Formats: sequence, C-alpha cells, structure tokens
Amino acid sequence: MSFDIALSVQNLSKCYQIYAQPHHRLLQGIFPRRKYFREFWALRDISLDVKRGEVLGIIGRNGAGKSTLLQAICGTVMPTSGTISKAGRVAALLELGAGFNPEFTGRENAFLNAAILGMTRAEIDPRFDDILAFADIGDFIDQPVKTYSSGMFVRLAFAVAIHVSPDVLIIDEALSVGDFAFRNKCIERIQVLMSQGVTILFVTHDISTLQLICSRVIWLDRGEIRAMGDPISVSQDYYAHALEDKAKQTADLPAAPRETRPVQQETGKATFTKVGITGGKDGVFAPGDELEITFEMMAKADLGPIVFNISIYRSDGDWLVGQTSRETGKQWAAPKAGETRKGSVKLKPLVFAPGDYLVAVGACSEDYSLTYALTDLTMRFSVRSAYPTWGKFFHPAEWTGNDD
Repeated sequence: MSFDIALSVQNLSKCYQIYAQPHHRLLQGIFPRRKYFREFWALRDISLDVKRGEVLGIIGRNGAGKSTLLQAICGTVMPTSGTISKAGRVAALLELGAGFNPEFTGRENAFLNAAILGMTRAEIDPRFDDILAFADIGDFIDQPVKTYSSGMFVRLAFAVAIHVSPDVLIIDEALSVGDFAFRNKCIERIQVLMSQGVTILFVTHDISTLQLICSRVIWLDRGEIRAMGDPISVSQDYYAHALEDKAKQTADLPAAPRETRPVQQETGKATFTKVGITGGKDGVFAPGDELEITFEMMAKADLGPIVFNISIYRSDGDWLVGQTSRETGKQWAAPKAGETRKGSVKLKPLVFAPGDYLVAVGACSEDYSLTYALTDLTMRFSVRSAYPTWGKFFHPAEWTGNDD
C-alpha cells in the first residue's frame, strides 16, 4: 500500500449463513456435509482505495451492505474473503451504542473507548474537557449511558472519536440522529479534520450533506459497487433510481395558510419568524399562475452571508424542487444576533401539474455547509386544472405549425 493511501480494500466479500430454524445450526454442526442454511452475500468483491485526507461517501438502500462494509473495515465483522489494509488509527461511529457499556457512566465509557482506540489515560486526560464541551450533555456525563437518549449517545461517541487523533474516521448515519445544532457542529469539525488530512468514510441517506462534504461517493446495491465517482452525479443517479422503487401514497391536504410562524428545526443559529404563500384562491392555483413564498428570519447568533432556499414536495413524497437564491446571484448580508432578514421568491409562471404540494423554506451559509434555519413541510398549496393533464410539470412551450 503506497504512502498516500490510507485505506485499501481488495476483493472483499462477506457471506452470512441464514438458517430457517434455530435447531438447524445444531444439525449443521452434527452433519457438516449437509447444508441446512442458505447463503446471503452482504458484500461481493468490493475493491477500493481511499487516499489520505479524502472524504468517501457511501450510499445505498437499506440492506445494500453499507454497514457491513464499515464493520469489516473496523474489524468487528470478519470477511469471508478479501483483504483490508489500514494506515494509522481508525475511529468509528457505527450502530447506536456500539462500544459502550450500558452500566458505565458516560465519563467511564469515554475513557474506555479511548483505551480501545489505543490511547492511555495520560493522553486522554488533557482532552477530556474538550470532549465534554463538544458532547454538551451536562451532568449526564456521570450517569449510566443506559439512561441516555439516542442523541446523547451519538454526541458522546462523536466527541470521543474526533478527539483521539484518528487517521481514519468512520461515520455510519451518526448525523441523522442529532438535531441541526449538533449537525452543524459536527460538519464544522469534519471540515477541520479534512484540512488536517484525516480520511473520512461517511455513510448517510442525506444526499444533500453527502454532495457537500464528500470528495468521492460509492453507490452500493445488493452488496456490490454499482457506481463510484463524482458525488453530485452519483447521488443524482441514485436518487433517480430510488424514485422508481418508491411506494406512492396519497394525502388530503388542507388549503395553504396565508402566513404563519412555522414549525421548524432547532439549529442554534437562526429561526424563521414568518413564512407565507400568496396568490391563488384559498391556496389553490392553476398552471401558469404566479405563486409567491415570503419569509422572515431572525438570527440567534452572528452569522455569515445568507443563502435562502426552498424545497417543494408532492404529497406522495416526490421531491420536485430544491433551489437556492445563490443560483440567481442573490444572497443576504451577514446579520448580527437579533437582526432579521426577510424576502420572497416568486414562481412564475407556476409549472406544476395538478396535485397537492408541501413547501419548506431554509437558510444556509454561502457555501451551503451550515444550516441556519429550516422549516418543516408545513406550508401547503394545491394546483387544479379544468382540462386533462399528464406528467408532473407544465413546461413553458411555444407550439408552431400549419393547418395544410
């Protein structure tokens, strides 16, 4: 393995033996020449090299083999065949609570995890205050971790992992458990680790985060690498494929509120004080109408320049629009804590086909990496037409021809 390669996986496969009945395991031991199980290949012939300082994203449906791959790299699962070569210390956040003794306190588990990763008490002592500050779980640090919520588990595990000076950091869906304030803190720390040359393997279902922080992405499908390469193109291919298999649901949605203080995520950065939808008739629009989304946001802390964004979903969960103000060259000046920023976005002409829709409004940093504020999908509108329609959109078009 060359010096610039932090992790090398060659021809890795993992097969599990699946028994239909518990006693079949016993029979297999007694009669080894007979086969009482069926084979399930969680991984098949996986090969990849990850460079030092690279952030490798891993996506795929549940059961695609993502967690099995990470567990094999960490050594908690023995591969059926293939080799794994690692350079330096590997710290991992795998399934919730992995590596924690539920009877031990958070403090005891922090030292235990650091010891497992090869650090002495003398090495971890000077870093413990930083671990405690990052985890931000207060007096619970001296309570048994069996009393912790899932978010507290992840906070402590992540804090320990990033303070043991890892050469390779493995994160399996950890950021999906915490709130946005914790996610922002984690993203900021990941960016610091990237600048320090730490190699990161990142598993997530959040395609937006994946595209922002990863330098390369692999798409696992039924234990095999289906695609590998640029985060944006691979993620979009994966998303398009996932839509094909998505179960459709219907919902009866009430008319859109004209203006409201929205239900939203807590980020610790800012909060929307107003959002609204104007135009249409009682929240019902026709194709070609003008729809305006208005918003007002108050900063809770000093922020950088702001990019606002909107997401629009159809009622069956299909994500139709994800756009930001930056795409049109618009961003808002950096506010101080307590200051507000307001604005609107007009969709004209409205190009949606008849249906019911949900809207979320967000605000983020100018490089998109930090979420300042984000509403839930609480704003609603409907589109109806007096004539038959097909598809999802009415694209502006000009028809020409003759009657001859």
